[in-house]
Amino acid sequence: MARQLLEKPGKFSHCYGCGSDNARGLGLVFWKDGDRVSADFVPAPEHGGYGKIVHGGVTAAMIDEAFGWAIFGLLGKLGMTTRIDIELLGPIFCGTKVVVTGTVEKDDAREAHVRADVLDAEGKLAARARGTMRYVSKRAVELLAGFSFGADES
Repeated sequence: MARQLLEKPGKFSHCYGCGSDNARGLGLVFWKDGDRVSADFVPAPEHGGYGKIVHGGVTAAMIDEAFGWAIFGLLGKLGMTTRIDIELLGPIFCGTKVVVTGTVEKDDAREAHVRADVLDAEGKLAARARGTMRYVSKRAVELLAGFSFGADES
């Protein structure tokens, strides 16, 4: 199966993780590749914590975004993170490409258990995480977040 670009649901152009119109965001673009989603990312100097080492919170944001794209890209569902357990295994450096992946380990009618990995520039596992995504409807997102999917979305 060929790698497939995942389109955003609605007009999420200002999302911190994947928004193309958020100058302070990560701008992640996710692809579906079989039973996982993935995005390449080159952290900017502004993403640093200790100098050129990427801040752990930025790594957490990449992982959280991979969770959301895993359930959207693989299950066609929207969700919100209710649990996240991250293990930081090694430094990620600003200016070097990393790959973040997301998969669904199991799911039911209410939620999905997800996993995400971050691979450093050499392909070594730099971070891994497991978490839970609770499914939400488009209407719930609109009501809770003041976000509109627009007239072209159901």
